[in-house]
Amino acid sequence: MAQTDVSAGSEWEDRNWDAVVTCEYERLQGVLNWSLTIYAAHEVEHRPTEDELAASMARRLSVSVFTSWDARFPWVRKVALPDGGSTLARVLQPEDDNPAYTVDTAESRLPDLPDVPVVHLPEAVRAYKLTTPITDSVEKEDPAGAIFNVVDLSRNWERLCLRLRSGFPPHGWFPANLYREDLELRDRLGEAMDGLSAEIAADAARDAVEQLDELYRRFTIDDDGLALSSALDEEITGLPRLPWYWRRRPLALPWSERVEQKAAPADDETRIQ
Repeated sequence: MAQTDVSAGSEWEDRNWDAVVTCEYERLQGVLNWSLTIYAAHEVEHRPTEDELAASMARRLSVSVFTSWDARFPWVRKVALPDGGSTLARVLQPEDDNPAYTVDTAESRLPDLPDVPVVHLPEAVRAYKLTTPITDSVEKEDPAGAIFNVVDLSRNWERLCLRLRSGFPPHGWFPANLYREDLELRDRLGEAMDGLSAEIAADAARDAVEQLDELYRRFTIDDDGLALSSALDEEITGLPRLPWYWRRRPLALPWSERVEQKAAPADDETRIQ
């Protein structure tokens, strides 16, 4: 213990400044009681990951331990659970009129916070990693990035097609508003394709979009856009004049709210890097 220091974050006088491992703690307001920050000097050889530390603390203390998850969604935290599993939760940060941390929702039940509503998090859907080999082949034909916008939009279209084919991982759920956003991005892809010149990369992009459109057709059916309109609780403006993909819907509708999710086993988070 001589090489460690455990001190309050506001304590500066009585610290062990020679320690190679330092833990700062801070009392919080709200349902999250404590904040811990751990530092290790360069000479520390054994360096467990943040997930490993959180899992160990959750098991030893029989509490949920919240850690960072994805920098694009800082309000979503990964939660290590006492049974060794993990889930995601949305945490509301303190404000001037309310200095307490609040756990708004979680993707599975938190045993020490049983009143937290269990719902799907759209952020988890967006962050789920999907490889895009068809679009990647286009990118290889465009090393200078001349058609970067087309490649970016094509990659998003491929991700939706892959979600359709694989049953909308990770939980078989995909919100209707995100589905509409993906169709709107497909509109932009079509506009970008219309402006392509007769270059090799442009030909590769056209071939790729044709493949993806065929994949989309294979895993959807034509219902005149009724299912998506119903899920959005509003009529899609100008639907009869919109491109063909707006009038098709997934074979199995993914936007019903099925919330009975099991916590993921340890190290089972797949995210876009």
